[in-house]
Amino acid sequence: MSERGGRQEKSLKSRVNEILEPVPGRGDRTTRLVQFTLAAVILLNTLLVVLYTVPSIEREYWLPIKNLFTACILVFAAEYVLRLWSCTDAPTLRQRTAERLRHATGFFMVIDLISIVPLFFPVLFPQDFAMLKTFRLLSVFKLGRYARYSDSLAMLKRVIVKKREIFSIMLSFFVFIILFSATLMYLVENGAQPDKFSSIPAAMWWAVVSVTTVGYGNIVPVTPLGQLLASAMILSGVLILALPSAILASGFIEERQKSLEQPATPPSAAEIELLERLAALTESGHIAKDEFELLKSHILPGHHHENEPETGHGRTRMPKNKEEK
Repeated sequence: MSERGGRQEKSLKSRVNEILEPVPGRGDRTTRLVQFTLAAVILLNTLLVVLYTVPSIEREYWLPIKNLFTACILVFAAEYVLRLWSCTDAPTLRQRTAERLRHATGFFMVIDLISIVPLFFPVLFPQDFAMLKTFRLLSVFKLGRYARYSDSLAMLKRVIVKKREIFSIMLSFFVFIILFSATLMYLVENGAQPDKFSSIPAAMWWAVVSVTTVGYGNIVPVTPLGQLLASAMILSGVLILALPSAILASGFIEERQKSLEQPATPPSAAEIELLERLAALTESGHIAKDEFELLKSHILPGHHHENEPETGHGRTRMPKNKEEK
């Protein structure tokens, strides 16, 4: 391969990777279109998975559902191949293979691989319809790939990581409460209900549904002391389950304030160059001032006015060196 061809392939790989793995808020029109199409295919596949579990719909519409399933899987297969191909631009075949294998073992890439496995079932397992249905159902987890682009979910992840020590302590305390409740209820109720509270593990089912305030009612204490203890444990469960909500709420408030206090990201070199060209067109009269301000707001959506480049007499003055920046 010539040097020019190698540069073109590297540029194409970079572009494909940029489209398939976009930076939130930075994608162009093509990237948004591709991401929207993939998200629509995933939603369609999820809808088909849900409808496929209804026996009457499966019997009556199995052929169109099967064809749509195949179309979705073909899209997923093309996406998977392009992700593997564009994930590396290492110079040697050995390095590219190693990086692709490393990339293929990522969580979402494994989910992507599982979602396209049904494509090979007619060849590998032509009679195993139960396993085919199982792999089709597992393709629902592809929704997780696009959920990670949500700013709210990213903030939730940061809050959980930041408060992980508190949540670990609460989980340990929750396990202790369940074990303690099951032990007490076994001691109190075993004599009256040996079939229901036959052991501490059997009593733990009651403890879990009571402390979590679910209360299925299939196992209930009948002795006065057991009912008194159950009331106290249910009230303690309400208090315990209220704590995570308060911790998450305070964590969200802290993260929100932190994000508001962070300074705006400075414009990139490409954005500066584009704004300079638009400013020149504005000064020459080819673009109206209102149009320039509108375009500038699209180019720098996350910048406040105090962080934007200075303007004057219809001309945007861009910083020319690092000192001015």
